[in-house]
Amino acid sequence: MARNFYRFYLYTVYIDLLIFIAFVTGRMLSTVLNLTPLRGPFVPVPAKQEIVQSVVLVVLTWVIAGTLAGLHYWLIRQDIRHDAAAGASAIRSFFLNYTEAVGIALAVPIMGFALSFLGLSNGTSGLTFAVAFTVPTLALVGLLEWERRRTQVQSGAALVFQRLHFYGVQIILLIVLSYAWFTQIRPLVDGLIFGGRGTLESCHGIGNYYCPTYHLVYLAASILWFIAFWLGYGWLTKKDNARIGRFILHGISFAYGVGFILFGVYIGVKLIILPLFKLSASFKDILGLHPSYDFVSPFTLGILVVIVYHLWLGGAAKRELINSSVRILMESAIATIVLAMFFWSGCYSILQNLFLSPTASGGGEIQRFLPTHMYPLPDTIVSGTMSWVSAIALIVAGLGYVPLEIYLRHRRTIDPSSASSPLGGVVLTLLGNGILRSVISGVIMLYLWVTALFGSPVENWQRTAYIELPDFIIGIILVGIYLWSALKGGYWSRSGEQSVPADVLLSEAPPFEAPSLDVPALETTSSALSQSSAQPVTIEDVLDELLAGNIARDEAVARIRTLLKDPGA
Repeated sequence: MARNFYRFYLYTVYIDLLIFIAFVTGRMLSTVLNLTPLRGPFVPVPAKQEIVQSVVLVVLTWVIAGTLAGLHYWLIRQDIRHDAAAGASAIRSFFLNYTEAVGIALAVPIMGFALSFLGLSNGTSGLTFAVAFTVPTLALVGLLEWERRRTQVQSGAALVFQRLHFYGVQIILLIVLSYAWFTQIRPLVDGLIFGGRGTLESCHGIGNYYCPTYHLVYLAASILWFIAFWLGYGWLTKKDNARIGRFILHGISFAYGVGFILFGVYIGVKLIILPLFKLSASFKDILGLHPSYDFVSPFTLGILVVIVYHLWLGGAAKRELINSSVRILMESAIATIVLAMFFWSGCYSILQNLFLSPTASGGGEIQRFLPTHMYPLPDTIVSGTMSWVSAIALIVAGLGYVPLEIYLRHRRTIDPSSASSPLGGVVLTLLGNGILRSVISGVIMLYLWVTALFGSPVENWQRTAYIELPDFIIGIILVGIYLWSALKGGYWSRSGEQSVPADVLLSEAPPFEAPSLDVPALETTSSALSQSSAQPVTIEDVLDELLAGNIARDEAVARIRTLLKDPGA
């Protein structure tokens, strides 16, 4: 315990001193960079007194704080030299990974959004603060990463902290990339492909004062900056053997990308069917200043995310962390779930339009089902016709869920060992969604009816009940479909719970090298077989036979299934 307190002291002082040095260095860089064109047109040139003060402060900091930091680093290396376990300790891993994660999570967005602001304002601002903060912060991160790589962690809390750093920052970078993409890709595409036509058409009749002029180089640099760090963190995790954590986080990110693709398709379908309802959209509604039908941003971002995570999951399959066929089925199952959410949301909107008048429905309920916190719905969705357009577009965007689910059910029939888990994920997810929908909406409707029956009605309770009724119907339909599928597939039975892990284990088993068939090995095998014939065969025995190379995989699967059906056999 005393040794752990000592290490905690060492890393606390060492890391804090490095942060202080980086902060003072950044402040000095800010002053010096204000002498260059990076300061922008509105920042004054610093006076000589300010320059002298910043230089003196940074020199004193490097001499005094740098010396103390070097002393504590020497003590850290001495601790590791005398105790090898110190290099893989949880304390060391926490401080190094936590500091790196915070540094990247701050420096990358600050620099990227500074470039973005320059692009959107046509270079009328400066980069002084962004560069002064990013350079020393990234230098500190690089120093700590070099130190982290000097000792490798293999297990325990130290490995947990390392994975939280890598995968957590990767998700943070994906989120900030998404925000940057939605604010920059549209003007970038407008400028590169259409020559700014969307912007010019939006500004027509308003005056040049309100017309922005974009700096495309800065916009492209900002996008590439975010992409580079996002892909870089993916590269850092390519050799990580985390199986469950990797596929949970990568699976969620894959679904994130599929959702944006479908959202782009949803907006595109709306554009296509608008003329059928005698409505139209102009070019500025797609690529203007405030576009109502910007399908380019979500669709292109979704394509990028899906491709990248498909390749990363494929790399994990090549390293045999998972069977390649299982990986394809997992991706299909994730896409099926996201497609189903769009499809059933469209069905809900259709029912709501049927139950409520156009003015009452207002088309606003659709926002409950879409990621409006990332991408707001167009303001033109108000009432009446547009609510029907939105509902139809949602159903069309999610229509692919039907053939994909049929494909998964077909694969389960021909290859249950690989397809059971992906299909089970789809069935149980949609069953859970149906249960939640039906129970919550049912309780609300019952509450509204009972309070009205006792003479204490909720204000406007009839309209609220009609809003909840479509949700209840959709929930009942989902429960009716997928409860039967869950029972038929055995996902709730004990035998189903046992068979799926066994199949997954065999499909994901790491490669092994079979022993050479020399005479002693054959004698040992014969002896083992003779002993096993005298005792009941168990699943462990079958797995031992498989790993020893005595039986093939298909034979092992058949034996395990026999044992699961009749444990006493």
